[in-house]
Amino acid sequence: MKLKLDRDFFKRLLSKDNRMRIIAAMGIIGIILIMLSEMIPQTEDKKAPAKEDQSVSGDDTELFRKQTEKELKALLEQINGVGECSVMVTVEGTTEYVYAENISRDTDNDTDRTSDRYENDIVFTEKDGEKQALVKKIIKPKINGVVVVCKGGGNIRISERVIKAVSTALDLSSGSICVEEKI
Repeated sequence: MKLKLDRDFFKRLLSKDNRMRIIAAMGIIGIILIMLSEMIPQTEDKKAPAKEDQSVSGDDTELFRKQTEKELKALLEQINGVGECSVMVTVEGTTEYVYAENISRDTDNDTDRTSDRYENDIVFTEKDGEKQALVKKIIKPKINGVVVVCKGGGNIRISERVIKAVSTALDLSSGSICVEEKI
């Protein structure tokens, strides 16, 4: 019996007259929610940097170093006999950005001398109403050395294979790579 009452209730609720009232009420509620969302201040998520953010930051160098360590660790642990390892990378300098420039040259020729005048203007792009300098090239910091501590580091053959792998992956001399046995 209760089931029948519920069906009757919904039939009356969805009758032609009530349908228009429900649609109008839903529209008004939607408009109110939109107005309320405009009044509430939006907070910017500053924890997740955008990939296209081209501002100079000291964190870029640290991010580069940690990413290199992570990739090198994953690579070395796949070598037979190396086992679990820890990797430390040392870097020199910081990430450098080379910006695109418009270069104009003006030459003045006098009877006795010639003078050249150069003018450089950095190229800017606009994205979402914000001007940003156009990055032409990003120069990563120089890797100075690598220390690898691994389970197989005490074995001379495994140690040589690790040195060769790191040397090849990072274009370093073998003298800049230290491999030690993990306790």
